[in-house]
Amino acid sequence: MQLKTLALASALAVSAALTLASVPASAYTACNREVDCWHTDNRVHFKGVKITFHNDKWWDRMKSNARYHWHEADNDHDWHKGYWVKGEWHVK
Repeated sequence: MQLKTLALASALAVSAALTLASVPASAYTACNREVDCWHTDNRVHFKGVKITFHNDKWWDRMKSNARYHWHEADNDHDWHKGYWVKGEWHVK
């Protein structure tokens, strides 16, 4: 009986791990009023700055829209510490 319980528990653990692995990471596209946009993994907020957040489906639809100014994160532009306004990086 104990061996069956252990086997069932193991099977459930593997099933749960596979289910969690198939869930995509939460990601957002953040945009300001001046239509500067960049990727984030959470909804970071800065005092006095209006940022709207969109999901990956929105980004897929809009990524080729020339109206938006797309910015990529790199060592000099960490979205945890700043944001874009009119193409310029601002550190908070």
